[in-house]
Amino acid sequence: MPLEDKAARLRVMREISKYDMDTTLLNVKVINHVVYMDGRISPMRTPNAPDNLAKVLEKLEETFLMMSDINDVVMDVAIDTS
Repeated sequence: MPLEDKAARLRVMREISKYDMDTTLLNVKVINHVVYMDGRISPMRTPNAPDNLAKVLEKLEETFLMMSDINDVVMDVAIDTS
């Protein structure tokens, strides 16, 4: 994995961690300037947990695409509401 992709993945993970959601079953990779996210997310049981995780994913995608070294985002993420 090129160093640029490693650095981009760290920035992506930092953005994801800003939201109170359980990402233990989420896989995140950056390959050739493309973010690949797959797996499952669920809301945390905290007062600050986001109400709509689908909107959070949309916001994250927009944020990733604004990064200078990210060209595309591929998401296959299931939202667990239980």
